[in-house]
Amino acid sequence: MRKKHKGGLRSPTFCFLPFLSAIILLMKTLLRVAACALLLVFSACTAKTGIRSQPEFGPPAVARDGLSVFQTGIASWYGDDFNGKTTANGEIYDMNKLTAAHQNLPFHTLVEVENLENKKKVLVRVNDRGPFLKNRIIDLSLQAAQRLEMAEQGTAEVKLRVLHWGGATLNGEISMSGSLECFVQAGAFSVRENAEDMLLTLGEIFPDLCFRIALEDGMFKIISAKLTAAPDCREVIKKLAAFHLQGFIRETDIFPEK
Repeated sequence: MRKKHKGGLRSPTFCFLPFLSAIILLMKTLLRVAACALLLVFSACTAKTGIRSQPEFGPPAVARDGLSVFQTGIASWYGDDFNGKTTANGEIYDMNKLTAAHQNLPFHTLVEVENLENKKKVLVRVNDRGPFLKNRIIDLSLQAAQRLEMAEQGTAEVKLRVLHWGGATLNGEISMSGSLECFVQAGAFSVRENAEDMLLTLGEIFPDLCFRIALEDGMFKIISAKLTAAPDCREVIKKLAAFHLQGFIRETDIFPEK
């Protein structure tokens, strides 16, 4: 026969385990509460010291004379080879006047150009397009280059500040000097074959807009058909830029040479 198991006191080890588990649970709870309290204190201190999760950006840099710096880069100049020829806005280029060529500033914009090497300044009016060489931001007339004392060296690092936007209206849009008609020039080439290649490319990009090649000042220039509103011309410029092509708005057409 089996012997009956006699009851008795449990082992002390088994009695202590529930108590130990309760202590561990309590300690975990206290640690979580302490961590939350430290996080709240740290957040409060951070708010007092002015630290933010995202930086605040200050106002744009302004020159000492209060005029915003529009552009910084290399300026060049052009003279005898272009003197007496037609500029992009239809004027006759006079290298002895204070004018300049810029790639996209509106015609008749007044720009202050500062030579960063000698701090000389000159005020010019934009009446032409260019320069089209890499890293150059403005082409000055000979007179302007002489005022900046950079004519001999040919180029100089400059800052541009816009004093008056040419053709600016009250709502900030650019008008075409009161003209409703405009043309887009999409290139100028010394070799006609290169101009013809560009013409084929433009035919793919603008199937509904006609471009043609016109000879002016010894260059084969690609000119659009007449557009009846300045916004239409700006849309063409935007689309050219989307294909990494340069273009600018002309107020005058190029007529065939007789």
